[in-house]
Amino acid sequence: MKKIIDKLKGKILISALIFIVFNIIFNYLLYLLNIRFRLWVIILIFIISIVGFIIGMFEQFSKAVGNIYKAVGLFFLALIPLIVLVLIFSPIIFITAAFSYKPEHRVTLYGKEYVAVVSSFLKVDVDYYDYYGPFLMGTKVKVHGYFGKGGYDPITNPETPIEAEYVFYDKNGKEEKKIKEFYIKDKNGKITNKTSYEDNYLESSINENDNYLLPEDMQTLYEKKLDKTIYRFSKLDDVLGQNILVQVNKSKDNGKKYYTITNEPIQVSQDAKYVILNEDLMFASKNDKIMLSENAISLYVSNDGGRSFKNSKVNYKDENADYITIEKMPYFENSILKIKCSVYQLNSSKDNYEDKELIFVSYDNGENWNLQK
Repeated sequence: MKKIIDKLKGKILISALIFIVFNIIFNYLLYLLNIRFRLWVIILIFIISIVGFIIGMFEQFSKAVGNIYKAVGLFFLALIPLIVLVLIFSPIIFITAAFSYKPEHRVTLYGKEYVAVVSSFLKVDVDYYDYYGPFLMGTKVKVHGYFGKGGYDPITNPETPIEAEYVFYDKNGKEEKKIKEFYIKDKNGKITNKTSYEDNYLESSINENDNYLLPEDMQTLYEKKLDKTIYRFSKLDDVLGQNILVQVNKSKDNGKKYYTITNEPIQVSQDAKYVILNEDLMFASKNDKIMLSENAISLYVSNDGGRSFKNSKVNYKDENADYITIEKMPYFENSILKIKCSVYQLNSSKDNYEDKELIFVSYDNGENWNLQK
C-alpha cells in the first residue's frame, strides 16, 4: 500500500483525470451492451473522482507555491466562496436530492431477478431492470410496476399497497403482457391473500384481418373512453322475457372500428346498469336489483377487459327483504372498491318503512362484496 502511495505522489491529478476518462469510456462501452453501473457504484466513482481531483489540484498548487503551509492557507481561502455557495443553496440541493433519489433493490419478480428502481413522489412507480450482479444492471426497463398513489417504497413496505399492476416489455420495448395483483388484507392491514389477472396482449380478436364493426352497426348501451381506446357495452340480440344479450366491443383507433372482445355474451334485462372502471375491470347488472337468494346472479364482473364475465357475489342477509337496490354501480374511493345499495325496510320505530343505505366493499376485484363496517 505504501509503495502505491509513493508512486502516486506528484501524480494524483493526472491519475484522477485518467480514472475519470477511463470510467467515461467504460460506461459508454457498457451502454452499447445495454448495461450500466448500479447507483452505489456510480456514487462511489463520483466521490473517488472528486476527492482525487481536489487532492491532485492541491498537490499541484502546493508545488507551484513552494511552501506547504502557505499552500494550505491559500487553497482553503480559495474554497471559501465555494463553501458559502454550498451553504446558501444547501436547502435547494437537499430538497432536489431528496425528491430525485430513487432507491434500488435486488428483487425476484415472477421467478426472475431484477434491480427495482423506486420512484415514489405523489404516485408509486417501480421500474425493473435486468440484474447482473451487485455492480451492474440493465439499461432497459423490463417491467414497470404501478402501485397507486402515495409516497412509500413498496419493496421495503410490502404490506402498504392495495393493488399492483405490472407491465412486461419484450427486447424491443414493446408491451408483452400485463399482470394485475389485488391484495386481500385482514383488519390489521396485513396481506393474507392475493389474486392476479394476466393479459398477454395476444389480441387475437383485434387485428386488421378480423371482421370489425362500424359505430353505426351496434346499439351502444354504455361507453368508456380510455385515451384512444374506447370500450362499449353493446346489445347483441333480444331474448325471451324482455331480456337482451350483451357483449363488450373495443376500438383502438378512437372509434373508427370496433372489435368484439367478449367470448360469451351475458344475458341482462332492459334495465341493466353498466360501468367500466379501467381497461380490465368492468361490471354489468342484470337489472337495478341484487337478489338475495343463494344462487341468484344479479351482478357480473370481468377482470380481463370484457373477455369473460363471472358472478359478482354480494354477501348480505335480511329475512324481511328479497332484494336490495343498486344505487350506484361499483366505484373506487380512496383506492377501495365499493358499491352503493339500499334496502327498503322498517324504520327504527317500526311504524313505517324507509330506505336504508348500504355500502359494500370488495378486496378481490369485485368477485365478493361485504358490508362496510
